[in-house]
Amino acid sequence: MTLPTRLTALSLAAGALLAAVAGAQTAPTAPAAPAPRAGEDILQLSEFNVRAESLNGYAPSETMTGSRVATKIIDLPYTVNVLTAEFFEDFGIFELSDNVTQIGGFTGLDVGGGFNLRGFSSSSQLRDGFFRLGRYGSSNVDRMEIIKGSNAAIYGRTSPGGMLNMVSKRPKARAGQKLTLNYGDEGTERVTFETTGPAVRGHLGKTDYILTASHYQKEFDMEYARNRNQEYYLALSHTFNDGSNLFLSAEYFLQMRHAPNSAAPLITDLKGTASNLDDEAIGYAVNLAKYNAFGPNSQLDRGNTGFNAVYDKKISTVWSTRVAANYYLARRWDYNQNTGWGAISINPAPAANGTVPATVSARGNMPNTTRIIEDGGGFQGDLLAHYWTNNRKLEHRTLLTLDINDYYRWDPSLNYSGTANPDIVAWNAVRTVALDPKTLTPLGPISYFPKWFDSSQTVKTRHQKRRTTVFGGLLRHQTSFMDGRLLTFAGARFDDVRFRDRDFIGFTGYVTGSMVDKKVNLTKPNLGFNYKITPGFRVFASYSESYFVSQNDNAQAHFDPTYKSEVASGYDYGFKGSAFNDRLSYTVSGFYAIRNNVSVTEIEETPLGSGNFVQISRRDGDQLVRGYEIDVNWRVTDEWSAGGSWGHVYSIYTDFGSAFPAAIGRRVNGISPQNGSLYAKYTPTAFKNFSANLGVTHVARTPTEAPNAGDTYVTTATGQRIVTRSTNQWRLSVPSFTVWSLGARYRLPSSGNYDHNVAININNLFDLDYLRVNRLIGEKRAIFFTYSLNRNPGRR
Repeated sequence: MTLPTRLTALSLAAGALLAAVAGAQTAPTAPAAPAPRAGEDILQLSEFNVRAESLNGYAPSETMTGSRVATKIIDLPYTVNVLTAEFFEDFGIFELSDNVTQIGGFTGLDVGGGFNLRGFSSSSQLRDGFFRLGRYGSSNVDRMEIIKGSNAAIYGRTSPGGMLNMVSKRPKARAGQKLTLNYGDEGTERVTFETTGPAVRGHLGKTDYILTASHYQKEFDMEYARNRNQEYYLALSHTFNDGSNLFLSAEYFLQMRHAPNSAAPLITDLKGTASNLDDEAIGYAVNLAKYNAFGPNSQLDRGNTGFNAVYDKKISTVWSTRVAANYYLARRWDYNQNTGWGAISINPAPAANGTVPATVSARGNMPNTTRIIEDGGGFQGDLLAHYWTNNRKLEHRTLLTLDINDYYRWDPSLNYSGTANPDIVAWNAVRTVALDPKTLTPLGPISYFPKWFDSSQTVKTRHQKRRTTVFGGLLRHQTSFMDGRLLTFAGARFDDVRFRDRDFIGFTGYVTGSMVDKKVNLTKPNLGFNYKITPGFRVFASYSESYFVSQNDNAQAHFDPTYKSEVASGYDYGFKGSAFNDRLSYTVSGFYAIRNNVSVTEIEETPLGSGNFVQISRRDGDQLVRGYEIDVNWRVTDEWSAGGSWGHVYSIYTDFGSAFPAAIGRRVNGISPQNGSLYAKYTPTAFKNFSANLGVTHVARTPTEAPNAGDTYVTTATGQRIVTRSTNQWRLSVPSFTVWSLGARYRLPSSGNYDHNVAININNLFDLDYLRVNRLIGEKRAIFFTYSLNRNPGRR
């Protein structure tokens, strides 16, 4: 679609929106917001800002992630989950990573941008509604909002399971400063400073600010492994005299990982025979994963610098608008990350002389280094009409959005120039580690690659430049019938996606370094309803479609004339409710989704009639997911609050390609079939300033291998693929685990403007020894102590 055509389409959509409200009755002035309670922020300055309060524990009552306008979560016809900064603080969560498994159906969170949600994997996230490649610290995140299902397509490309939005902290009108010190096991040290309050009061309005800075370090229970985070954040919020708002923010994040942990390697039992027909994959070498595979000369660093600007204005009693812009610069540097523990064979057949071969693990033979440099930005324009018709019996909200996103990536990867390199020769002499055949632990000291990378002795193994530009928009209409009891919505989103790639290494059929220019146009509908049967009970259902662009798609993928983006469609349904004067809220939901155009391997006869069958990659695969979720938050009394979340996910491949027919119906690896959590918080009135919290998370046994792993096929004369033997590697999984956490906080008696607070957190309370879904060793029991000094000027 050309730019004039795009502008014409948007003009027609805007005209339709204007026509829709031209004859509408003007809405009366909204009633004044209730006065804030002590310590509560009222952020409701327009239709695009939410209220930062909670009536039932940790869960806020409103969100903007679910619909791009401020909406009560209970009114949405799909599920949105929220974890708040207060929750992270109470449970001693200093890093937002794969330790965040409290939300049903959500696992695998990664600082690099990945996560698993409702049976699907994603490689990107949102930060304040804009595309983001992860790379965040917890010190400046106010809440983590998760919109589930393809309804997340209101932002454009999204995983079929939904999207994660990290929402930044906002400035407060009341001045305050907070200094927090955390200290604990595994060398954990963290210092965080936050200051907020009024900056300027003048004839143009009022400006508030927030500044946060945090340094965090952790020494893992493993030699050489350590982690360092630097987090800085500054935001300004200005409210003009006409009630419009301008929000500006800048963020810097740098994570330096030295010798990160290595995954537990595969174990194959050779059954003491020379034949491979009875070989069986039996599990993972958990004990070996407790040893560092990479050594002192290894790194994995990630960084991000980002800037946001948002302006919103309530133009009239009908019209509101919001415009926003974003820019980010992301980096990844890694070295010697491809030399982790290699697969292990046990019970080998004795040699001819009767000796039994040693049990070993061979690490990667060629350490490499990768630089991934990514930058981009976006623009969002939202126009909202909020109006009534039919003698004020029908309430309408019509939203028109414009989204422009641009993403650029340059990713050179370098290896040593060859196996004859003296450093590589020395490394290959020691990279294989002899193991105790019973415990599978090293028999002696481990040797590591001896030096940092020498760029003078390298050869490029990957060198690409990739750019993805998306021009899109959404038109969505919502109407409330029956005095607000029935809420319906329908809309459609259009996206024009353009890929421009160059590959400087080259591949078959491609002119090295030439431009691959491909466009994809997608239009995806969404509709649903939320019906209030009683004031405290609602049923809902929705249908939506989405598309997804993988970060792994490159010039070779886009060069293929059969390329098509992954697409998905799905249903959400269930009921929501509240009780006890809204002190208890709950959602019970089901979902069903189909993902199409998954990249798989097909068998094709080339040329036709030749009897010559070859394997080719095609985007013809399918994945099916269905399941249910339960979420509850309850402020039981003024002293007790409790809640929980549970998700059951059934995720299988219904088409894994004709090359691997036996994989059909097998579970998708890395997707936990069940997970969830329970929590309770106690704040006794008799013991003023004290609170305690207890939480438990559970992740069920999770498949870890691709659905064709371990299968050996032959191709018949007619092109059929038959499994001749299998090690059953595809059956492997990591065991389920249940982890308890305990915390207690106390504010010391004080006077004046200062508060002193102390806290203790015990994570993994019972010191469970477990393996994470990514086969990394789970964290041991850790005790953390916290001291915070709060300054509240003007308090009496």
